[in-house]
Order: sequence, then C-alpha cells, then structure tokens
Amino acid sequence: MRNSFTSSPHGISALRKNSEEPGNTEPGTTPACIRVGIVDDYSVVRAGLERLFLSYPGFSVVAMAGSAADALALAKSRKLDVMVLDIFLRHESAMDILERMAVLAPQMATVIYSGYPEQQYALPLIRLGARAYVDKAAPVSELVTAVRAVAGGATFFSKQVQAMLWASINQSGAPGPAGLTAREFQVFLRLASGQTVTEIAKALSLTDVTISSHRARVLEKLQLSSNSHLTRYAVDNHFLS
Repeated sequence: MRNSFTSSPHGISALRKNSEEPGNTEPGTTPACIRVGIVDDYSVVRAGLERLFLSYPGFSVVAMAGSAADALALAKSRKLDVMVLDIFLRHESAMDILERMAVLAPQMATVIYSGYPEQQYALPLIRLGARAYVDKAAPVSELVTAVRAVAGGATFFSKQVQAMLWASINQSGAPGPAGLTAREFQVFLRLASGQTVTEIAKALSLTDVTISSHRARVLEKLQLSSNSHLTRYAVDNHFLS
C-alpha cells in the first residue's frame, strides 16, 4: 500500500491511504456531504461543534452523544462517516470506546478532539484506531480539515505526532509511556484515577489476574512502585487534571 503526505496549515499534515473506505464511492474519495457525529459529555461543546460544522459547506451533523454507550450505539448505526470524540466521558475514556468500536463498528473513522496534550495521548489512541488528533486549543479550522481528511480515507496528525509515530516503531520496549501497549495505557489511566484491580477487570471484561499482570508491567515500565505513585505520575505529567 502506498501512502502520500499533503501539507496543511499550522504544522499539520494529512496522510492519505489509497484504500477503500465504507461509504465512499471510490478509494480515497471524500463523500459529497460528510455525516458527522459529535461525542462530548458537555452539551455546550456539542452545540458549539454542531454550529461550527453547519457553518461549512459539505457537512451534516446527524447525531450527538454524551456517553460511551450512546457513542457505541451511534457507531453501530452506520449513519456516520466520521465521529468527533473527546477523550474522557464521565467514567469512560476514548480508549475504552475505540477498543469496543474496533469490534462493533470497525468501519467508523474517528477524530479525537481534546484539550489533553497530544504528546501524552496520541500514540495510545492511534494504536486503538483513531485517525486524527486535534487539540481544542488549535484553530477550529484544523478540526474541520481533520474531519475532511479522515472522511476521505486519510489520517491527520501534527508533525510532532508523526515524529512520535516513527520513533515508536523502535521503542516498543522503551521505558515510560511510549513503551506502554494500548491495554497497559488503559490500565494505567484507570489505576491512576483510583480504580481497583477488580473494578478495572469488571469494566474491561477481563480477570483480576490479567489486570494484575498489566499493572505489574506498567509499574515496571514507568519505574514506579505503587498505585499512589502512578497517580502522582499521571498528574505531574498531565495525563490527569
């Protein structure tokens, strides 16, 4: 498969993949009217994004959701071309949603739109299937460009994230967050948020033994020794606010 880069403002690039996407009439073709779903747990954000997309030609906001359950139902409905998704939705995260979506609605193209720094979250989310990451501090035009890009079969990441992606190819066993697998990152966030091994196991439909094994690897890779150290690490490094 051959890939090509196209440049866009503010240090952002779109990576076009010459592969066919569901809902597109031709490989790499953007739909005439892009059907957008907005998922954020703040109604004011949903309303603002709806007004934004409707102010541009070629977009239709077909649905909005404020919870993980509603987001998954929306993805399964196949009414969308692109889902715009915040990282945290009350007690769930985009990591949890993307993992389930890969099974329930693998055709769904997802753009992460969040105020959390991309250097902390982009890689784990990309590993789970996100096709774009846009910071809420960026000009709103970047979100519009990102949605257009993924609707046409491309990915859309800053040059910093692209560099991180290339570097991560040879860092799968590296210490620190870059060395965590997508599952380990999920467990890390939940442990840092104060959840117990049993609570995490139930939420992720895994056994306590499996979660304990992930916890041990997370502590080893981050060079920490306890859950309280995980929480402090997460706060100090802006994984949690």
